[in-house]
Amino acid sequence: MAKANGKSKWIKGLGAVAVVGVAVAAGLYLAGSSSGDIPPASVDFAKLGPQEYDVLYKRGEQVFRAGDCAACHSSPQTGAELAGGVPMVTPMGTLYGTNISPSKEHGIGNWSADDLYRAVATGIAPGRKVLYPAMPYASYHQITRGDSDALWAWLMKQRPVEVANKPGEMQFPFNIRPAVALWNVVNRPAAKEFDYTVNELARGRYLVDTLGHCAECHSPRTKVTFAMDTSRYLEGNTIEGSYAPALTPGALGERGWTRDDLVKFFRTGLSPQGVMTFRMASVLDHSTSHMPEADLRAMAAYLTQNQDMPGLQPKAPQTQVNVKGENLYVGLCAGCHGVQGEGQPHSSVPMSTNTTAMFPTPINLIRVIREGVEERDLAHGERMQTMPGFADKLGDEEMADLVNYMRQTWGGQPGNVTASDVAGHVRTIEHSK
Repeated sequence: MAKANGKSKWIKGLGAVAVVGVAVAAGLYLAGSSSGDIPPASVDFAKLGPQEYDVLYKRGEQVFRAGDCAACHSSPQTGAELAGGVPMVTPMGTLYGTNISPSKEHGIGNWSADDLYRAVATGIAPGRKVLYPAMPYASYHQITRGDSDALWAWLMKQRPVEVANKPGEMQFPFNIRPAVALWNVVNRPAAKEFDYTVNELARGRYLVDTLGHCAECHSPRTKVTFAMDTSRYLEGNTIEGSYAPALTPGALGERGWTRDDLVKFFRTGLSPQGVMTFRMASVLDHSTSHMPEADLRAMAAYLTQNQDMPGLQPKAPQTQVNVKGENLYVGLCAGCHGVQGEGQPHSSVPMSTNTTAMFPTPINLIRVIREGVEERDLAHGERMQTMPGFADKLGDEEMADLVNYMRQTWGGQPGNVTASDVAGHVRTIEHSK
């Protein structure tokens, strides 16, 4: 009886905590979550002359590109960069990028420059609407007011796109907006402008951490609130059915990256280490391929911390290679990628230096082999030919053999991927779609 009473008290206590939590969240949402003071506007828009506005407009486009806004706010159907509709799959449900064109009905045409800064830096939209952190204000919180104002000036001069926003499909209780205010209390950093004019490393940090919000995908997430785990900054993360690899200087050096390789990869989407795929394909299309080379070099300097990187080094096989996998590789892959994994310039990437085989998880390798890669133009003259998918030709056991061969031969990884592992990764991939 004592145990029953104890359990009853525990349940009542838990219920009380839940009630208090909801009350606090609702209070924040309805009464207080206006984000507090914000920096004053960097310019008086009413007094800007045509030349001054033109300078601000051009700067705004650079912020738009560096901030990778179009990757989430483009229409998957039409390609219109501001129309919204890109799905973002999370463990709590699916959200869709919103219309950020100057449409007064569907977009942000009624927003002021203050409204844009508050939404970008604090996650609070007009009407005290709390935005989901899929809008990466946890990274954008350090944006300068000048860059935010320039972005507003550029956005307001774009063509309005009259496309309605698609509502999110979040699971209970994550579909309750006030709960997001509570998430913000726990996880959202305070808005604070970052001075990126100090030196190249500061500029690179601002581009990587703030505008580029790279850590949103490349840092692990906490299990309880799914916030970025700042204690494991840029240490890699599996998200939306693929692995966003570690970007620490040590991890980049281990995979053979140099600063010049990173700049080439950002600019063209192709390097000896591989080609931009999955979510990074849209990052190339809408963001990095449009950025000034000086900015790309600043990003590379920051990611490598200006360390001397050893460059590409052959990986010694960890164990005896998988013979079945070798036969599959020669029959299915060597025609384009070469028997020795040498690849073909400007059409099929080399495997001997490809970082996909080096990752601690085989999920990206499995996904590319199953789904293939569509032929497409990359950037600045580079192009990728079609790679067919082999989902209908390879069972789990064969896929494991092929993946093990590639990881053993060129990735320096053990050949320990099983058919069961493959099936598990396939379920993760399919669940992300």
